[in-house]
Amino acid sequence: MNKRTGKMRAAIGVGVVAALASLGLATASGAAVKAADPGVTDKSVKLGYIYPATGVAASISQNGVKAFNARIDRQNAEGGVNGRKITVVAKDDGSSSQNVQVTHDLVENENVFAVVDQSPFAFLSYRYLLDNGVPMVGNGVDGTYYQQKGNEAILSSGGNGNPFGDLTYDGPARIMKAAGADKIGVLAYGAASSSVAAAKALTQYAAPAVGLDPVYTNTSIDFGAADVGAPVLGLKNAGANGVYLPMAAATNIAVAQGLQQNAVPMKAVLMGTGYGQDLLDSPAGKSLPSSTIFLASNKPVELKDAATKKFQADLKKYAGITGVPDYGMYTGYILADYAIAAMQKAGKTLTRQSFVDGGHGIGKYDQAGLACQPVDVSVGGLGRVPDTTCGWALKLVDDKFQLYPKSGKPFEQKLVGSAEALAANKQGLAATTTTAAPTP
Repeated sequence: MNKRTGKMRAAIGVGVVAALASLGLATASGAAVKAADPGVTDKSVKLGYIYPATGVAASISQNGVKAFNARIDRQNAEGGVNGRKITVVAKDDGSSSQNVQVTHDLVENENVFAVVDQSPFAFLSYRYLLDNGVPMVGNGVDGTYYQQKGNEAILSSGGNGNPFGDLTYDGPARIMKAAGADKIGVLAYGAASSSVAAAKALTQYAAPAVGLDPVYTNTSIDFGAADVGAPVLGLKNAGANGVYLPMAAATNIAVAQGLQQNAVPMKAVLMGTGYGQDLLDSPAGKSLPSSTIFLASNKPVELKDAATKKFQADLKKYAGITGVPDYGMYTGYILADYAIAAMQKAGKTLTRQSFVDGGHGIGKYDQAGLACQPVDVSVGGLGRVPDTTCGWALKLVDDKFQLYPKSGKPFEQKLVGSAEALAANKQGLAATTTTAAPTP
């Protein structure tokens, strides 16, 4: 063989190796083996994580990353998932449309296996992830798209239990009535579909169902706003003695303080967020009126059961956090736990599809033991909101959160809505529309 022929064969050999590398490995029989999905090896798996560290939603979930990483760190300390160490690339979306850019960055530059999105602006990016075959895990509250059939690769740690549109639970109305309110108002962020949906459905269905008179509704509050003089005056002029606030803690607290400063006699100021150590440590926490009531969809740590103790122990050991966890920490911790559970269910051969199948295959998920009742995460449950669910309420007493009522028993709530929406729900068609997203 002359030198020229040898060089040609060497070049051809290199080309064959390169081709095989681009297509996947070859077995001894010559059959190609599919290359691993991006972000996963035999020893590791890389998750992208998006949260609002800054911007208008920071008061809701800026602490979520600490709890998310705490749960991941505990899992890694226990050996990871099926021998794989979990690494996390976290990105702040600024509580804005930057969610789109950071999602692209995680997929195209960081090559993550899946994206966990804790931001209320996740609805801006889910279609891009679907189109590119990248699974997403969210908490299911920022749009109806989690429940829509065809979007199975969008997993919800909140399960199929978040009603939208003409469906809602009557729990907030029941609590306000129990506190003595009879004329109620509700405020919501105009930019947040879940906030607006909760407000309108409570006014139209939940309040009348329990005998409350809805006298004031304002669904045009600016996201994260602290200037709430106009809606406070609106509540006062309408004669409301109860109000439901499904908004960020900063806005909710500003409303409560405004009502107090304007001497509005309230029986119940019901907050969807605000529970947490940050409030206890703040001047606002020491001056809120006794009519303030906080909702908690997950077990408050005041219950002191095995799950809440484990949650707090993980926060202390891996994040140095003590005290009462806030909404963002609960959500971040549960998102991490659900992603881990989905990977465990997927088994040793971890692919994006097996991850999605594993997430749904759990069936009933207990949210790290913190759920009031297990949530349905199955494919068969898509578009079906449970007829009943439960949660907890708390008040501030002597600078501490106290279960309301003191028995600590969760309150039950029933699904209410229009006749058409209730009928559609029974058929698994509760989510017939989805949140529009801009073209990436």
